[in-house]
Amino acid sequence: MINIKDLVERPNWYIKKFSDKNYNLVKEVKEVIGIYLEYQKGLTVEQDLRTKLNKISEKIKSDSSDSLREEATLISKAAKEQTSENENFKNEIEEIASHFPNPTADEINVGVGKTDNIVISTHLDELKEQTNAIPHWDFLEKNNLILSKEAGYISGSRHVIYSGKMVDLVRAVEQFMLDSHKAEGIELIEPPVIVNKKALFNTGQLPKFEEDLYKLDNNQYLIPTAEVPLTNLVTDRILNSEELPIRFAALTNCFRQEAGSAGKDTRGLIRLHQFRKVELVTIGHPFNEEVDFNNMLKQTCSLLESLKLPYRIISLSTGDTSFAAKKTYDVEVWMPGTGNYREVSSVSSAGDFQARRMNTRIKIDDKKQNVYTYNGSALAIERTIAAIIENYIDANGKVIVPTVLKKYISFEEI
Repeated sequence: MINIKDLVERPNWYIKKFSDKNYNLVKEVKEVIGIYLEYQKGLTVEQDLRTKLNKISEKIKSDSSDSLREEATLISKAAKEQTSENENFKNEIEEIASHFPNPTADEINVGVGKTDNIVISTHLDELKEQTNAIPHWDFLEKNNLILSKEAGYISGSRHVIYSGKMVDLVRAVEQFMLDSHKAEGIELIEPPVIVNKKALFNTGQLPKFEEDLYKLDNNQYLIPTAEVPLTNLVTDRILNSEELPIRFAALTNCFRQEAGSAGKDTRGLIRLHQFRKVELVTIGHPFNEEVDFNNMLKQTCSLLESLKLPYRIISLSTGDTSFAAKKTYDVEVWMPGTGNYREVSSVSSAGDFQARRMNTRIKIDDKKQNVYTYNGSALAIERTIAAIIENYIDANGKVIVPTVLKKYISFEEI
């Protein structure tokens, strides 16, 4: 949630920032400002009424006449009505503002979408020469390592069933990632994959992305990412400064309808309705954004370095930055089988946007401030597996197991 008071004081800045994210919200901003001004008037009226009521209550202690008691009753009724009206104003403001995206950081490139993203750096470029590469789905289907027909029969399109050595490779990659994060002092969490509506609102998935979520009964949903339960672990808390940064990691199944991606990546492991992902979440100081963001990015990239997979870092333009993020760097891994880079992680700073929704604060010099939150995949399991297959296939058509994974697995090739 954005700072409403700040929006009222500089509406043109917010209108421009929303526009940079491809949101035209001029009408809604003006509406919120109008309601906010009425809300402020209402608060003044309520305070005046309660002040009058307190004075009359004092008089009644020495003069309990019917006229004073009648006046107190009328003022009390008016105060309650004004309180109710003020609450309605507040709810109206929150309802409209819930659709306002997080303004992007000033340093982010202004652009309409992916074509305006900027390559920050390229890594392990010397390992990109892979003359034997084929699309990972060809290798998997040829060697019966995924059961596509059975997955379609049981669950429908965009689902996979692993078989044979693929099961071991998936487990090896997952354990390697978790061990790496634990060695860095990150707390491992095993969260639920079913969350309520409020949890999704807090992290910004609702109301914007309702159509992409799998909704269950009783306003519960399957998680689109472990960012949701991990970030909500600190909901409605006032944290001690010494606690921060708090760093969590979780390996979970994730579920997305991919409603806006019809026809894209229909083969292979890139875009599935159910997929596995290790998610990182950091809860940090509001004055330590650059350090906490870069630490998460470094932790993500270190996995690709260990796996010796070529990758690059992309700074997303304003138009490609997600609803809840103020800044995002995508980490894209090289896929020689298709000759392009594919996103394997997004590392984002939400600033205080999620913390405002969660009511999560920190006390600094006797003043309460909202914490900053960060999230990033480290890494998406299926996309990492796809990259390993395409980068490690040899002249004999075998996939060589990366050195760093060999201690987790009983074979050296697939």
